[in-house]
Amino acid sequence: GRAEVGISSIIGSALYNVLVIPAAAGLVATSPMIISREVVWRDNIFYFGVVLLLGAMLWQFPNEWGAGIALLFLLAYIGYVLLLHRDFKKSRNQESDEIKAEKVEEDEEELLELTSEKKAWLWIMLMMFVMGGASHLLVESSLALGDMLGIDGVIMGFVVIAAGTSIPDTALSVISAKKGQYDAAVSNVFGSNIFDICVCLSIPILLALAMSGEPTKIDLPQTGLIWSLIGATLLAIYFFWSNNYTLTKLKAGMMGILYLLIILVSIT
Repeated sequence: GRAEVGISSIIGSALYNVLVIPAAAGLVATSPMIISREVVWRDNIFYFGVVLLLGAMLWQFPNEWGAGIALLFLLAYIGYVLLLHRDFKKSRNQESDEIKAEKVEEDEEELLELTSEKKAWLWIMLMMFVMGGASHLLVESSLALGDMLGIDGVIMGFVVIAAGTSIPDTALSVISAKKGQYDAAVSNVFGSNIFDICVCLSIPILLALAMSGEPTKIDLPQTGLIWSLIGATLLAIYFFWSNNYTLTKLKAGMMGILYLLIILVSIT
């Protein structure tokens, strides 16, 4: 019954991902992060389009969302997956030798050896269950803390819930950056954000519609949150593009400081 908390959490998570994760990855990287043009102009720009779509939906339909909006976001995600599939097939045909070399390095650094497909699926389902339960506890405890402190649930979602649910993505990108896999560290950010906005908003809306027969009510007066995300995304595009697609430690630090400033403004 508090869809606006979910929306603010997704906006906050996207803001965290686009500013804090590249900042953390850039600061721990052994050298300035050189990012491929493909990541910047495919993942980053597609993500920016999704953010604009989210802003347009909040502007045009500020009170309730139904099946039409949910399906629109799902279609956007399907388009992104098809784009990734096309690029994967193209790169597989052109870079088979490089892929084999990378596979050898990955095998040498394997931390968890999975010997069967069944065991792999078991680990996936187990971790999804653990993370789902932890996310539920995070949301409930954050909202309860907000009530005790007199802080609106939307702000708690934007700051606390968003940061808490983004920790796994942060760890993944930091590990990739330490290994020198800079494209993986950055593309993880945009892929996660696109999934969150397109899928994690759409599925609950469709489930609520199926159970109640009514569209999801929304009460999100803090429209400035989406503008902060649009601005941060534009800044990220510039930082990744400038200096010949290089994210320096200075720019990484600036992204981290900007996130802290946005959070301070949002809670005051």
